[in-house]
Amino acid sequence: MSTVRKWDFDVAVVTTAAPPWLTGPAYLMLHQAAGLAELGLRVAFVVPWVGERGQSWLWGEPTFATRRAHADWLAGEVARVGGRVLPEVFHYRGHASRLLRSIVPLEDVFRAAPPARVLILCEPEHLAWHPLTRRRAEVEAETVCGIVMTNYAYYVGQTGLPGARWLGRQVTRFHRRLVRRHTDFAVPVSPAVAEVTLGHPSRAAQVTGVFAGYAEVPPVLPGRGGACFLGRLVWEKGLETVIEVARRTGRTIDILGDGPDGAAIRARAREVSAPLRFLGATTAPWERLGDYRVFLNPSLSEVLCTATAEALVAGRHVVLSDCPANEPFRRYPNTHFFATAEEAADALERAMAEPPLPPEAARRDFDWRTACRTMAGLWESKSGK
Repeated sequence: MSTVRKWDFDVAVVTTAAPPWLTGPAYLMLHQAAGLAELGLRVAFVVPWVGERGQSWLWGEPTFATRRAHADWLAGEVARVGGRVLPEVFHYRGHASRLLRSIVPLEDVFRAAPPARVLILCEPEHLAWHPLTRRRAEVEAETVCGIVMTNYAYYVGQTGLPGARWLGRQVTRFHRRLVRRHTDFAVPVSPAVAEVTLGHPSRAAQVTGVFAGYAEVPPVLPGRGGACFLGRLVWEKGLETVIEVARRTGRTIDILGDGPDGAAIRARAREVSAPLRFLGATTAPWERLGDYRVFLNPSLSEVLCTATAEALVAGRHVVLSDCPANEPFRRYPNTHFFATAEEAADALERAMAEPPLPPEAARRDFDWRTACRTMAGLWESKSGK
């Protein structure tokens, strides 16, 4: 007599970061977990737990004394960003590393996750940094999918260490082995991380989307709106270029964000008399974008920048670096690419002078509920269902 395996959950979404940390993996995976739950699936949302000191360093306020308090807060956040169904929250132990500027798992995330038919691993290579993480063959799930979305080689290459670029290439090779070891297939979200999935089954699919509130941002009015940068204040996000563009054009650029390099970035802007206004981080960017015509994103560290997608969905111009990570955005109107600070300044001036074109294509492609249906379709097609 055959038996049917009873899973506690249909899918467990396991992520390297969680809100309130204002980082792409945190909110993209919150959207995925909530969206998959809306499809009628039993969803577990598996997130890192760090102590209050680590929380303060990562995101400031609020902090949580218990895992239950964090889970309750996440329930409210799901509703705030438009989710209708709350996934059940589980935590694994993590450490907020100042050296790596990231959360390092302190246990095998597969053991921390509840039994589920499908595991979605956000940044599987990162989740497998813990040396005792079980191999795929030791995990009972029917399908393990990895979403590869961070260009770690770039970050390593920017450290200034001797042989940093060589070390970055070794990190890519190491991560390639981890992805092979721990997943059935991977989804690289842009060409910037394609090397990490070489030699391993991979799927090209749009599995990232943005909160519907961005599509409701009022259109740009003629002659109105300034320029802004939205993101974490670390040099790797291209803040040196933001400073130089402001200095060259004389245009005030608003900086919406905070981060560990914030003080140094402010000091550099003052030193060269660049007209930047530092307005702090925001938990509701869609409520702020109405003030702007142009979003400036000079980062080379991104893989598929969520803030760029959000600005396009909101019907704003986007000035962005000409690099592999931004190739998926090239097909949309309102994008302006640059290779140098001089070109960036020229692109900003053009964008400030032109009315944005209608953003219907971006709104269709970056709809987060559609992204969740696409995600579900990936593992169902693998299983032949």
